[in-house]
Amino acid sequence: MADQSDEHRLDHERRIHPRVPLHWPISILQKHENAQVLSTVTENLSSQGFCCEVDQPLTAGERLQCVLKLPCRAETLGGQALRCHAQVVWVSPREDGRFGIGCQIHDYTIAGLEPGWK
Repeated sequence: MADQSDEHRLDHERRIHPRVPLHWPISILQKHENAQVLSTVTENLSSQGFCCEVDQPLTAGERLQCVLKLPCRAETLGGQALRCHAQVVWVSPREDGRFGIGCQIHDYTIAGLEPGWK
């Protein structure tokens, strides 16, 4: 039986879209009552998904709303963000008590940041 590290390696080998090690701020909102915004930074990003660490466990299959803050020069596109709907594909507990998550992006739009989103 394959362990979790084998599964992640196999997933990585099956990827069609390469992941880039980008560390961009992202806000994640779970789609359930009383959900809080989880603020973190991506570990890597592709055209179809991202990986990041969060402080609380999420569930594989869970659907999320995300806002990825795009780094840009203030005089050109200040405050732009990628708003997306994503689904958690995998969750991996980390030694420090946090959780690594891999998410697949289902759809997205480019929009300005709204109050309340970090």
